[in-house]
Amino acid sequence: MLRSRISAALRSQTAGALIFLCALTVLLTWPQARYLGSRVADHGDPLLSMWRLEWLVNGAPGDARPLFDANIFYPHARTLAYSDATLLQGALAAPWLLADANPVLVYNLLLLGGIAASGFGMFVLVRQLTGSADAALVSAAIFTLAPYRVEHFMHLELQWTVWMPLTLWAVHRVFEKGSMRSGALAGLFLALQVLSSMYYGAFLGIIVAVLVLALAVAEPERVRRSIAPLALAAVMAGIVSVVYARPYAENAKELGVRDLGDVGRFSARLSSYVVAPLQNWLWGWTSNRAAFEGNELHLFAGLVVVILAGVALARARGRLTWIYLAVTAVAAALSLGLNGPVYRWLYDHVWVFGAFRAPARFAILVYCGLAVLAGIGFAWLQQAVPAVQGRRVLFVAVLAAVGIEFGSLPMYLRDVPTSVPDVYKFVKTLDPAVMIELPEPLSPWYVYWSTRHWHRLVNGFSGYVPPDYEETVAIMRDFPSDDAIARLRGLDVKYVLVHESFYSNKAYTAMMLDVLRRPELIPHGRYRDWVGWTQLLELDRAPASALNRLR
Repeated sequence: MLRSRISAALRSQTAGALIFLCALTVLLTWPQARYLGSRVADHGDPLLSMWRLEWLVNGAPGDARPLFDANIFYPHARTLAYSDATLLQGALAAPWLLADANPVLVYNLLLLGGIAASGFGMFVLVRQLTGSADAALVSAAIFTLAPYRVEHFMHLELQWTVWMPLTLWAVHRVFEKGSMRSGALAGLFLALQVLSSMYYGAFLGIIVAVLVLALAVAEPERVRRSIAPLALAAVMAGIVSVVYARPYAENAKELGVRDLGDVGRFSARLSSYVVAPLQNWLWGWTSNRAAFEGNELHLFAGLVVVILAGVALARARGRLTWIYLAVTAVAAALSLGLNGPVYRWLYDHVWVFGAFRAPARFAILVYCGLAVLAGIGFAWLQQAVPAVQGRRVLFVAVLAAVGIEFGSLPMYLRDVPTSVPDVYKFVKTLDPAVMIELPEPLSPWYVYWSTRHWHRLVNGFSGYVPPDYEETVAIMRDFPSDDAIARLRGLDVKYVLVHESFYSNKAYTAMMLDVLRRPELIPHGRYRDWVGWTQLLELDRAPASALNRLR
């Protein structure tokens, strides 16, 4: 009877936590929930993410090419591996996209679902560590509402952090029980983090190693029985990582590592942790200070979180407090990138870190550690209050303080059309060929709309840009010059789409007059695109004379 009551209480806590965290996610990302099927963050990356999901589901299965040889940046191979491939998100999206569901809706549900699920993962971890559902919910709210999520609202893969606290939870279970099942769960969760985000998988692997070392020092009597389960976890995650990393490793050989200048630009500074995103209600003004400028460097930790973590360090000085202080400190040191002493060694000696541009993204693991410390601190405070009513007041007050401090202004959104424009309806009827769309060769819109025809594109939009592609971009500015035509022939381009709306009237008129003088460019009509009109041209491989063309 007692066991059934405990089980019922846990189920009730779990259901309540899920509902609460979904509500927090809606509030954090407002008004995204009002436009699930029509709007995304005002940035190019959501369009890229929708293309990745569609390629994994609808593009690759019908193509003879390998999965990672996507249709962008032709003729380069493994172009899906120019950014996180989001294989797990693609698997989750598959049933819906195969049923022709609205891709914008699918994307937004995955985005918001990743945020809410991350908070729930933290709830599971901290409830296990403290035994307090209230403390777990405080930690979950912190991990859900972290300003870091606002900073990366446009990045689907960077919101999928549910596997971080679940991996840490499984590692704790390994040391508590010494069971192979716990080891298998730790390996599974770490592998799922790799498949959700290559960045986070590598980062989490380091933090797991730190946690294992800290637990081994703190609990030496449990080390022997933990070795086999931990080895199983390492093998499981290692196999997935090695297989998944192969196309990334091959790209690194071909394209090289990230430029040190880029890595330095996206390395956090200590001051980054006192700078909030512009949208933050209370602290957004800090982002406008010249000394704190920088993309991805608004990593405000929050006064409430720091105070609760301080309580843990000052009063709840158990093993867990010191362990998570070490975890948080290591993550913070690594987030400093080239501004700290450790990351440069990883950049030089571990190839996967040479492929990462933004060490500042280690900050999510700083939040993970701080959320645990804050939960420990809150649990101590709540126990220090003798009256039940007082504990409830404290619980509500802390949640309200976290919500107010982490509250943000409405997210900046833009409409994404889902009705297929006429030009792409027609292009879909053409035999498979290589295309280029002009101008703005790096526009994410061309990548997004390629999901409606799947022709190979010279265009692309991703984390990496091949060096020769930049040459193509420069040459295409003079289209249809001799050099531009020669470049297109060298790339096996058959169709050229010229979007009128992205040119000035003068530039467009001059270019089309030049097009009429080129016998190798055959007009195939003028069609509506998503913003205006597009000219479709065919590049004739064996150009006819001007006289024959007129006939």
